[in-house]
Amino acid sequence: MKQLYTALLIMLFAAAGLCTDPARGYIVTKNGKQLTGYIGDIYHSPYRGVVTFINDFGTVYNIEAERIRGFVFSNEQGYTAYESKQLRGNWIYLRILEKGGAVNLYQSPEEEYTLSFKNGMMTADSRKITEYWLEVKGKKQPVRVNRLNFRRKLRRLFRKAGAPEYREKVGSEGYRFRDLPEIIREYNKDKSVKHWDI
Repeated sequence: MKQLYTALLIMLFAAAGLCTDPARGYIVTKNGKQLTGYIGDIYHSPYRGVVTFINDFGTVYNIEAERIRGFVFSNEQGYTAYESKQLRGNWIYLRILEKGGAVNLYQSPEEEYTLSFKNGMMTADSRKITEYWLEVKGKKQPVRVNRLNFRRKLRRLFRKAGAPEYREKVGSEGYRFRDLPEIIREYNKDKSVKHWDI
């Protein structure tokens, strides 16, 4: 049933003309090989993630997240990288915001699509989401962070990591939800600096 929903979702948005121009990039296969081409639309639903990939010969593929490691593309804003992750039993693509020595920070796609049947008609809805995922080195599953659980999750992370100075700052000016990428970047930088006692 999930495959049917994914296929219907892709066909619906492709037929509606919501596709954006493909960007030059490559996918990374499970065995680490890079296949160059163009990256089209990225579809994100509660059940799975699908990316449209056009190889250098012009063949179009819709690739599920469990089939590849990730993909990278470049556009006007620069390079953007996505990694495949299994979350809550489903495979989705997460945008890489920060890869560090202590914590990796990912972001879910900003738009989530859902299909529903109302009065015998299928409707497709999209909603904006702002959701981050923290992956602590040595842990298996990333932890979801959103506006509602931001303070609790980050304070717990810093408590377990033995960083009370960061734990106390969470929620103050410059350490709010909107500043999460900068907080993690600063924390990774601080963790990478070696402290020498003389």
